[in-house]
Amino acid sequence: MRGVTQTADGRTARSARTRAAVVTAVLELVRAGNVRPTAKEIAARAGISLRSVYVHFDDLDDLFAAAGARQAEEVAHLLYPVDAGLPLAERIEAVVRQRAAIWEVLAPVRRAAMLWSSSSSTLQAGSARMTRRAVRDLARVFGPELDRWGERREEVLEALHVANSAGAWEVLRSERGLAVDAAAAVVVTTMTNLLDGPSTALAVKSETLAGKA
Repeated sequence: MRGVTQTADGRTARSARTRAAVVTAVLELVRAGNVRPTAKEIAARAGISLRSVYVHFDDLDDLFAAAGARQAEEVAHLLYPVDAGLPLAERIEAVVRQRAAIWEVLAPVRRAAMLWSSSSSTLQAGSARMTRRAVRDLARVFGPELDRWGERREEVLEALHVANSAGAWEVLRSERGLAVDAAAAVVVTTMTNLLDGPSTALAVKSETLAGKA
């Protein structure tokens, strides 16, 4: 009986190693620029047969979802809570530094996930969860400043989310070609202007309109 158990345990361990190797292969291919690798390419990278890919995963969507879950685990240490009691400038700096680190790690996989998610309910749900968490955290960290906006609170919260989003970071880094520090400075400036409050925003608007008169 002991021998049977050991054999079963051995098969389970080998299966887990193969599954992990396949997920690693997907991530390596994606990070190398292949945003939608084929099963054949994945198998070659993992050093296994093509059949083994489908033995361990129902389909490529299942595999891509597992790769997304692995990537989430790898950035979990960056999801620390920013101290909401810090001075505003320090909170803004901390949030931008945190988001920049996350987006830099996730960027290659995010580009691939944008292609995968159109046919993957699992990835769509994961993206929605990440967005909800990000918005909740911004509301927690900048609660007092957001409250000053009164009825426009949610509007400004959404603006903060856009400024800190992966999409905005992609534009700054890839389309505009900014270095990490320069991109972070743009986000800090945007957040600072938003969180200075409605009186500052109205003053800026008035100056702009006066200049056009």
